[in-house]
Amino acid sequence: MLSYREYFLRPPTNKKASESTDTMLAVVPNGLFSDLKDTHQHYADTFGSVGYILPVAYSSLSPWLTGRPVGPLRINFPLIRNWLKHCKNNHSCTSRWSRPSDLHLIDCKSLDIVTAPPNCNYFALSYVWGKKGSESTPAPASSQRPTPSTRDLLRAAAPVVRDAIKVVQSLGSRYLWVDQYCIPQTDPMLKAEQIAKMDLIYEGAYCTIVAASGSSDQAGLHGVSIARYAQPSFTLDGYDVRLVSSLPDPQAAIKASTWMTRAWTYQEALCSARRLVFNPHQVYFECKSMHSCEAVELPLSLLSGQHASPVLFSDEWLAGTHRFGALSAFWAVVKAYSLRCMTFDSDSLAALEGILRRFQASPAFVYNIFGIPLVLEDGPKGNKDALLDARLFVAGLSWHHGGMARRRKQFPSWTWAGWEGGVQLQRTFGREGYMSDVRLWVHGADDVTSPWDLFWEGFWGPAGKAKCYARFVCLIIEADVFKVQLVPRVYPQSPSAVTAAKSAICDMVSPYDSTVKYSSVMLPVGLVNETKIATELWDCVMLGAKSKGGNPDIMLLRWDVDVAERIWVGTLWSQKSHEKLSRADFPPCLRKKFKLG
Repeated sequence: MLSYREYFLRPPTNKKASESTDTMLAVVPNGLFSDLKDTHQHYADTFGSVGYILPVAYSSLSPWLTGRPVGPLRINFPLIRNWLKHCKNNHSCTSRWSRPSDLHLIDCKSLDIVTAPPNCNYFALSYVWGKKGSESTPAPASSQRPTPSTRDLLRAAAPVVRDAIKVVQSLGSRYLWVDQYCIPQTDPMLKAEQIAKMDLIYEGAYCTIVAASGSSDQAGLHGVSIARYAQPSFTLDGYDVRLVSSLPDPQAAIKASTWMTRAWTYQEALCSARRLVFNPHQVYFECKSMHSCEAVELPLSLLSGQHASPVLFSDEWLAGTHRFGALSAFWAVVKAYSLRCMTFDSDSLAALEGILRRFQASPAFVYNIFGIPLVLEDGPKGNKDALLDARLFVAGLSWHHGGMARRRKQFPSWTWAGWEGGVQLQRTFGREGYMSDVRLWVHGADDVTSPWDLFWEGFWGPAGKAKCYARFVCLIIEADVFKVQLVPRVYPQSPSAVTAAKSAICDMVSPYDSTVKYSSVMLPVGLVNETKIATELWDCVMLGAKSKGGNPDIMLLRWDVDVAERIWVGTLWSQKSHEKLSRADFPPCLRKKFKLG
């Protein structure tokens, strides 16, 4: 096999033959390597779920990859302190933002809730609250010394909170931030302010404790109050040799956890400078530059740099760099976030607000309006006129879903925040321009309709974004509209469940000639079983197209009296080349001005 040192540190796509004489042991199921074309990827999948077999080193200074014994209820806190110290002394994983004022913390020494001392180091807890009603009762935050009942409340807190307090104490620290205890409950204004700035709270934390197991706060931390799975080990009789398992890949365990499916935890993980993740097997540490775990012994100097495998949570927007540019990075974040679950639909934007602010303040200079990005195509990054360019906003409207979606009525239909469902990467990003004939207005709460550029002029002033959002009522569009007919697809001889899932797919055809197909449409939840789908004519809007060529983006509308609602976006003639079509092939369009809600 490849050198285990190279293989463990580098991605499995590295197929270059190794000249190292290092060897590696692993236990694999029978027939693992039979009839496989890509054995390298199969190695990674199998050993990542089972673990390597590593010798236990006599010294922690061993220059090669070895294993560490992991106890069921004995966490290696000296090792964790070494990770944190190494990161603090060698990396730049420090806070770039100011923590909110009047921050309250749990004093793990006295079990009081206190106002954060100036410049103190504190830990934060990221966990799954669980179903509604399972949360512990929040403690009343106060700047004065709390009553003894507050300490009693903390002693009787949810298991994950009590275990996090023990971890902080064991690491020689004192302060811990937990949302349900440290966000003021009796001051609505302060409560709203701190909820809106939870990203700053997590970024300001010295380290975030992540409970990546269990589905509620009633599940404690493994290794503290819950025994971890036993680590497979073997001692060779008559020899001073001990072999242990490296245990399942901790990154894979995190990806498979309930914690990874929640919307709020996405921002908490990305904004945290350092993460200490507890899973049923071991503790995993990750900062912005390196990652390590309890069961694997390797010099810390080898855990960072270009040769090391990537961290699970990266923050590309800070540097404004991405393989396909800033907009690609923005939509990659939206795609990952949209796959997560939330209890309240009203949190759709709030749980990502901190990440959106970071895009806005990054060198990439990506602003957004209700989650639709605006980025300057050319010129200096500081040019704020990008926000006033309606064409760039129309390009952002071309996002689409990968499957069926459910409407969130708290937000406009034209933004991804107004839908529950996985968002696919938007087609227009990078340096390619976007051509559009669409004109935009905004209808405000004062019942005044303003041109796009005039409405958002106040965006740049103090609290301008909040004021503009508060005024915003409805988007008004003037664009080319054409009529289409939707023909539901029929899948004979299919299982009922499959038929139900595929019944949401319709062919968009010309109402004048049903043999002319414009595109394929995935209907949202709520429209699938409507009986009038095939009998009605639908309006479709021409949004625009890439300036270098490509099929036009189109938006399918549904009308509620005089207000249109977006129900699908895709491309016209998605299977054909736009260059081979003449203008006569386009559907007949009518210029129309309407409200898009």
